Amino acid sequence: MKTFVWYFALAAVLNPAALSAQNGPAAPSQSDQLATSIGGCKSGNVDTCDVEIIAEAGAVQAIPSLEEQFGRTTDVDTKTKIANGLVRLGDKHNTYWDYLLEQATLAVDSDVPDGLFSDSVGKTRDQMSSELQAWAQAHNVSANTAAQSAMYDLPGKVLELADTGDPRGIPFLRRALQSRNYMIAVWAAKGLVKIQDRDSIPLIIAACQRAPTGYASEIAKSLIWFDDPRAQTAVDTYMPKEHAKIFRDARKLGMGVSGWQRINPAP
Repeated sequence: MKTFVWYFALAAVLNPAALSAQNGPAAPSQSDQLATSIGGCKSGNVDTCDVEIIAEAGAVQAIPSLEEQFGRTTDVDTKTKIANGLVRLGDKHNTYWDYLLEQATLAVDSDVPDGLFSDSVGKTRDQMSSELQAWAQAHNVSANTAAQSAMYDLPGKVLELADTGDPRGIPFLRRALQSRNYMIAVWAAKGLVKIQDRDSIPLIIAACQRAPTGYASEIAKSLIWFDDPRAQTAVDTYMPKEHAKIFRDARKLGMGVSGWQRINPAP
């Protein structure tokens, strides 16, 4: 089967390439962005980018507006992102955490297989897995629809829960590490590291052992943020040396685990 366009959006994760600097108009200041996002939320014109800006800034003044928009929106992705933002902002209502857990559980319990083909030595290839092709045919959906679900939609539900760093997620994230969808395992590992759940280190290492090479490297990347010799040994085992150095240097400069996906190391 020919390479799918959707795959290249994931290339920075499984086969990273160097970023190129691009010239463009000056970006608005952070304070201006935050004011615009809060204003959009109050007016009912909120999107997922607005929620991320508000949550990243810790703008608790937006909680009432976000709660209102959570109740109004019918779009699942927007609703999930708002729930993520409210939990990160410290909202104490269980409604939002329960919604995140519900959506993430749907993803982990899904029968959609992993999206990428892996060869006999575990190397990930830029083509759809035969398992996902068969699943798409059996469910009468297009290949691209199946790929979108396997590589983005389902893992994204787990990411929204993992990204909160909420300790309530530990039991679920440990279970998600065992998912046959390896992108779900990647985000589960990130969540456990963000919580700094050291007891999960052996489970993350076991997930690396089960995963194909490209995925194993991405799961192991999370272990860089553990001050533990077991974790660092696994990083050296499963990540290319030059990639591990880039992320270790980023950690030394103060980048938290939430920023890992914004680094795009050279191959």
